[in-house]
Amino acid sequence: MTPLSPSTSQEWWRRPFRVFQTNIPEVDSGLDVQRNVRDVLDFGCNAWLLNTGGIVSHYPSQLDHQHPSPWLKDRPSGDLVGDAVEAAHAAGLRYMARCDFSKLHRDQYERHPDWFYVSPTGQRQVYNGLYSTCPAAPYYQEKSFEVFGEILDRYPVDALFINWFLHPLRDYSGTRYGICQCVSCQRKFAEFSGGMTLPQEESYGNPAYPVWRRYAEHVLADLAERLRQFVKSRNPSCALLLTRNPDVVDKEVNNALDRPLPLWRYETGESVRTLASTYPDRPVSVRTVLFLDIPYRFSLEQPGMVELTLAQTIANGAVPYAYILGHTANQLDRKSWPHVRRLLHFHRDNERWYSGLESAAEVLVISPTQSEEAYGADADTKAVAARRGAYRALVESHIPFDILPDHKLAAAEADGRLARYRAIVLPNAAALSDEQATILDTFVERGGGLVASFETGTLDAQGRPRAEGAMALQSLGAARVLARRDGVKELRGSYLRVTRRDDLPDMPDTDVVPVDRAFLYVEPRDGATPSFAFIGPTPYGPPEKCWWDAATFETDHPGLLWHTHGAGQTAYFPWPLDTLFYGHALPECRSLLAHAVRTVTHGDGTGACESQVETDLPPQVEITLHWQPSSGATVIHLVNSSGHQDRSYHEPLPVFDRSITLHHDHPIRAVTSAALGQDLPFEQAAGRLRITLPRVDLLDLLVLV
Repeated sequence: MTPLSPSTSQEWWRRPFRVFQTNIPEVDSGLDVQRNVRDVLDFGCNAWLLNTGGIVSHYPSQLDHQHPSPWLKDRPSGDLVGDAVEAAHAAGLRYMARCDFSKLHRDQYERHPDWFYVSPTGQRQVYNGLYSTCPAAPYYQEKSFEVFGEILDRYPVDALFINWFLHPLRDYSGTRYGICQCVSCQRKFAEFSGGMTLPQEESYGNPAYPVWRRYAEHVLADLAERLRQFVKSRNPSCALLLTRNPDVVDKEVNNALDRPLPLWRYETGESVRTLASTYPDRPVSVRTVLFLDIPYRFSLEQPGMVELTLAQTIANGAVPYAYILGHTANQLDRKSWPHVRRLLHFHRDNERWYSGLESAAEVLVISPTQSEEAYGADADTKAVAARRGAYRALVESHIPFDILPDHKLAAAEADGRLARYRAIVLPNAAALSDEQATILDTFVERGGGLVASFETGTLDAQGRPRAEGAMALQSLGAARVLARRDGVKELRGSYLRVTRRDDLPDMPDTDVVPVDRAFLYVEPRDGATPSFAFIGPTPYGPPEKCWWDAATFETDHPGLLWHTHGAGQTAYFPWPLDTLFYGHALPECRSLLAHAVRTVTHGDGTGACESQVETDLPPQVEITLHWQPSSGATVIHLVNSSGHQDRSYHEPLPVFDRSITLHHDHPIRAVTSAALGQDLPFEQAAGRLRITLPRVDLLDLLVLV
């Protein structure tokens, strides 16, 4: 590869790249840089991320708060970073410097106790002899700039990355210490909150706790932006990798030994879609952890899980990134390496199609982050489950979509991004501000579609119930909530009877849909079209008494309201169908949500509708849709997750002889499959393009030109 000249390649990270991270302990300062460079290249990567400064500096730092590795003496130069940067650049690799400011040694604690975390009981957080620092305190706020400055002055690094950039509520063993009470946090929280007392417990019962969460995010976001500006002032061609205010948005995906079932197989795709919409002008990278879990860093994760993570990363247009503990020459477990190489080589060999990709999805899912805050302790069962249920329903229905956090709605409206979507999905977005409601209503007035569930718009942005059960969205078919039924005693054994067969078109043999958890009695707006009649609760034991008659149990409370607002259409479900799909996976819930999305997106007002994508692929095959403005190509990815079963990730089962049909008005010369290495048969007529798929394994890239 051609040696790099970093000073002449500003914002190199705008082009596709692949990262290999060797996260080395201090004893590895003597590693063979030439061997590691060759191995990184062999994996198909063009960027090498290596420990540089912070807890241990792998170069002879002159800063009194840094601890150079004693094993630097094993190098003739005494400088691992200098040797690694030189070798990487000579081979055409980018060098990415890893720093960790989360912990320091005891000598620094004794000299600067105000730099460090203090628990609510007055304890310091000490792990493996290291003392945890606080992001609000002077080490992070001031000395991290000195470390960055020294590295940038000494070495032409291509990127800087900060590990463990968070508030240290727990240690590596999972021991929970609580909210930091250091002098910096006490003072800054009082300023941020207008005089509130710093909470000592993570409890929504204390009004100061939600404020602390916003304060904690503010501390990190503000520090990240100041660090980024500092890096730019020293070296404009050096990128900062972080989750907040970065040049490259960084996300780590891993497994955990005690993570409860069901494992969320779409974690990577969900993260990329959300971060890409949060930072639309910046690339997203996904750090795929190859080892099993933090306590077992020397054993590798199931190859199938690593493959699926990398496949979702690539299919959603993000930067693939593999991460090991140690370096490439001292690994005790290498079972997933061939699989990692295969996926990284796939990205490398098709790199031209990953430059400047933009989502072509017509549907936008709003992530209800404000509702998560409002629900507090119930967020996982009410907001997170709703979002994930909607996510899985759309994936399994082969409906391409993006994800936008609700607090970014105003920004998306202001920069025009919102207007490119044809439909928006609100999975129990209970907490909405008046401004956000107006934005969404205006979207519908202009001809957009909207699908909402359960308590959407019943709370304001701070989580307070709206007066008299009012609904914030004027575009929905419900004006207000009249009453609600909750829980086992009030609701279990309840159903919705199908009253309009067109609203459950792909399940002709199903006449009732079970309703669980909650149901809202709502007042329909004038002109709204009701569908599904609420029944229940009905007897469910003993069998001899399990029957009902319509006159006694059936009501006129609707389970779905269609409504026309301006030039657009909305569908509202006054019950948590997305949450129920996440928990129970009933096909009725998936079918209802997918049909509603298709109808408000492509409906003709009679219930007939078409999809952006139609296919006979099974639900286990995910479809993502992008386009490349520079070439005019449409790019389709297929990810086959059929290998996932409970905690096991196997090789996916191949799928044969299927097809994809999509709306495509531009003439197509060829459709190429990157995985099969061949052109695919296709037919194009009347704005529809039908592609024949001979075989789908884990991952394929279809390029339409």
